[in-house]
Amino acid sequence: MKDTIQIGIVGAGIMGTRHARIYSELPSARLIGIADVNGSKAKALAAEYPGVKAVTDYHELLQMPELDVLHVATPDFLHKEPVIDGLKAGKHILVEKPMATTVKDANEIVQISKDTGKHVMVNYTHRWAAPYAKTKQLVTDGVIGDAVVVYARKDDRIWAATEMMNWTAKTSSASYLSTHDIDLVLWFLNTDIESVYALGVKGVLAARGIDTEDAIQALVRFKNGAIGTFESSWVLPNSMPTTTDSFIEIVGQKGTIHVDRIHEGLKVATPEAYEFPKLSMCTEIDGKLRGGVPCALENLVESLRRDEAPQPDAANGLKIVKVSTAIQLSIKRKEAVYIEEL
Repeated sequence: MKDTIQIGIVGAGIMGTRHARIYSELPSARLIGIADVNGSKAKALAAEYPGVKAVTDYHELLQMPELDVLHVATPDFLHKEPVIDGLKAGKHILVEKPMATTVKDANEIVQISKDTGKHVMVNYTHRWAAPYAKTKQLVTDGVIGDAVVVYARKDDRIWAATEMMNWTAKTSSASYLSTHDIDLVLWFLNTDIESVYALGVKGVLAARGIDTEDAIQALVRFKNGAIGTFESSWVLPNSMPTTTDSFIEIVGQKGTIHVDRIHEGLKVATPEAYEFPKLSMCTEIDGKLRGGVPCALENLVESLRRDEAPQPDAANGLKIVKVSTAIQLSIKRKEAVYIEEL
């Protein structure tokens, strides 16, 4: 078993910054490099961790023989090149979701991963949060019987689309938000999606010069016969008590599961706001970050130490890209799209 997995991160933004700290806290991981086209951001983040190299070109990280993993934390539309370059350089990859923004690019990543024998893990972190892990166990154990209908909602404050990101027009709420839920539901049900019929609405964001849908609803049929809806939007008022207003409900033949993703057991009222802090994905305990996100990165590290393929892999990433692509095609064509067409 390999003692330590050495990691370089591409992207010193929100995700890269958080993940750098998590790797620094994992005993079997060693962060050795940060790359960002904004050199000052790369240097500032690297300076927090002694011995970490800061560069503006991720190819410099790939030239480091000790590097085991390239963690790609760039905006979604910039995933393909570092992922493929990393694989060809003989490095394993962790890439933020979605793996790619086109089916063509996702297919290419899958093939190069096979050709090189290097693993790709897509960072669908929600699988490691306690409520979702428990849902998976309950569904697998048959507690609610076979699924009949699923509803998954993930709606964001408008802040996310207008202030947190500067590339909102290059994606959609389905790709950015619903892909988490699509991954979870397919994992819960152990099935695939057969067809998609989706509708979208534009107006609020377009008026601000951001050409993407305000909201999308996608009705799907699963291969096991169940049906489901994936809702996403990012025009909720900023006065909402959480950045994301969301839930997942699965109705089965014998029962139902409702995952409330707003109320996680804590309510905080101050003169400024009344909030429901998020706890299950990432929170600090005893000076370390704990929760679903750290567990996902720990899974990557420990799988590679055992020379095993970390999950979810590139094949799963391709599956999700096909569904999100089908959603956008359905909106455009105003008809159902079958996944097998893609």
